[in-house]
Amino acid sequence: LCWLHGGPTDQWQVTFMPRIAYWRAQGWNVLVPDHRGSTGHGRGYQQALRGRWGELDVNDIADVLAAAHARRWGSPAQTAIVGSSAGGLTAIGVAASHPSLVAALVVAYPVTDLADPTEGGHRFEHHYADTLVGQLPGAAAIRRSRSPLNYPERLTLTPILLMHGDRDPVVPVEQSRAFVERCSAAGVDIDFVVYEDEGHGFRRVDNQFDEYRRMHDFLVSRILGG
Repeated sequence: LCWLHGGPTDQWQVTFMPRIAYWRAQGWNVLVPDHRGSTGHGRGYQQALRGRWGELDVNDIADVLAAAHARRWGSPAQTAIVGSSAGGLTAIGVAASHPSLVAALVVAYPVTDLADPTEGGHRFEHHYADTLVGQLPGAAAIRRSRSPLNYPERLTLTPILLMHGDRDPVVPVEQSRAFVERCSAAGVDIDFVVYEDEGHGFRRVDNQFDEYRRMHDFLVSRILGG
């Protein structure tokens, strides 16, 4: 499992993480990379993503996967990328650009439309995409090209499990609904789950258990052939 942090200007903390520990206990190798734009590696490393979100982060993760496969930490046929929020956008971008490196995607409340993140009062960090992609209207074409909503036909080789809360105030569930509709029309193998009364992250214990169960069943059926 290649597990991507959100942000995208966040980082993986060097601490005990129950979620990662659980999947390690299930027998998975779990890789937790900090692509360019992550904090904790110096100012230059973080600012390198400015104007290039959806490009440099995708390239970095592709390079990480290629290196991991070369070291035999895993094989492309048994590799899944996991990511939520901004990490979901990067995960989808990797599968679209480098389908030979990954066998499945597990994404939660992913950013799939960068065209106008402030429309309707919803926002993915106020003016965040202005810095990391480019300001509108000048950057409209770049935002569209880096939005997973606009390239579902490039995902037909990669099964996807997508989960989203119906009260997400950061990435509205409507983004995922539109993305799933376009993916389905393009012939993408995609499972979509909407959790009621959940926001940007799943807080209810029953939903957390369901998330683990669905992810397990998805990985077994799509990767392990169970």
